[in-house]
Amino acid sequence: MKVHRSLLNKPIWTEATSEQKVVLMTLLMMANYEEKQWEWGGKVYVLQPGQFVTSLPMLVQRCGKGVTVQKIRTALKRFEAYGFLTDESTNQNRLITIVNWGSYQGNDCKLTGGLTGNQQTGNRQLTATKKERTKNIRKRARVNEFTLDLTKGEAI
Repeated sequence: MKVHRSLLNKPIWTEATSEQKVVLMTLLMMANYEEKQWEWGGKVYVLQPGQFVTSLPMLVQRCGKGVTVQKIRTALKRFEAYGFLTDESTNQNRLITIVNWGSYQGNDCKLTGGLTGNQQTGNRQLTATKKERTKNIRKRARVNEFTLDLTKGEAI
């Protein structure tokens, strides 16, 4: 799941309570990222990216402490009023569709892969520097007539 930083400046975020923000992030994490099919009662159902089927008790469980059924109902109505999602409910479950799912999700694997590769290179260089510092500490740790090995915590 990706969250575009422009969400931070939208009223759906800036005017939300902390519980509503938890519900919003939970909804984004629960949404399917690819088409999903399943069979139930002899009928085949298909969900598109950005859609998922859930229930109020499941949302309460996923959101965690402090989030009640009433707070979820309020959040869903508010998010629907902002045009962020649609909510189709039955007596057993509900289909939630994140309206602009595509604007939050993009295919930039090449960019992400490149950043990760550079980060790993930088981390390897930092490790070498740490080894050099350890050698310097050992050299400077000569006290009175014995050497104190700070990496092992004992006198040599």
